[in-house]
Amino acid sequence: MWIAKIKGFDKDNIYGAKAIKNKISIHYYPISHYFENNKYFFIAVGIVEGSEKNVQAFFKDLKRDNNPSKNNRWVVNLETEGNFFVCITAHQKSIELSRYVHLFYNPKFIHIDPAIINVNGEEEWNVASSQRRDIEKLIDIGEKKYHLKLLGLKETKMKNIGILTLLPMLTEKQKKAYLLAVENDYYDYPRKIELKKLSRLMKISLSTYQAHLRKAERQLLPFIARKYF
Repeated sequence: MWIAKIKGFDKDNIYGAKAIKNKISIHYYPISHYFENNKYFFIAVGIVEGSEKNVQAFFKDLKRDNNPSKNNRWVVNLETEGNFFVCITAHQKSIELSRYVHLFYNPKFIHIDPAIINVNGEEEWNVASSQRRDIEKLIDIGEKKYHLKLLGLKETKMKNIGILTLLPMLTEKQKKAYLLAVENDYYDYPRKIELKKLSRLMKISLSTYQAHLRKAERQLLPFIARKYF
């Protein structure tokens, strides 16, 4: 397989602009696309990372972007559960022909792990194909349309693939406790904050906060070990 690691920025990306605005990051899979009534439709599933307040603000912002007459790309349907979402967006045919978004949904590509949209709107992709020319076509269009940068391209055997549903299922309180620790640099060395202060930020007792965090870590750490080691 030919595997490419690419990075880019699309100022018109419906997700990227809102990631910047709402200070969140997104891990998502471009599932599929189809053409109907002179429009292109794109289906993606993803997980949003950020504070609960920012995640909900992102979803509200996304739902408002549903007017085809005002936007080049708009939301047709959005379903959410916690920080997980399934979203269908659309392009008019004329817009799609100039943007080539469907190339990123090429069924010949294997998305090795979820694409990432960072809080600065930059996107990162790891894609594989049995044919180098398919990757090269994607890169060529991406450089012209999305300020894409090729970070690496090599022919190698695939060793693993990341799927969103393989992520551990955390309760909302476990998720909140863990994200609060990450956002406040608890895992830095030396630590920038203590558990006692984190529990106050979450407005729960120290023992309760510790329980939520430990349960989250107990599920996440084995997952990380299996994925990366």
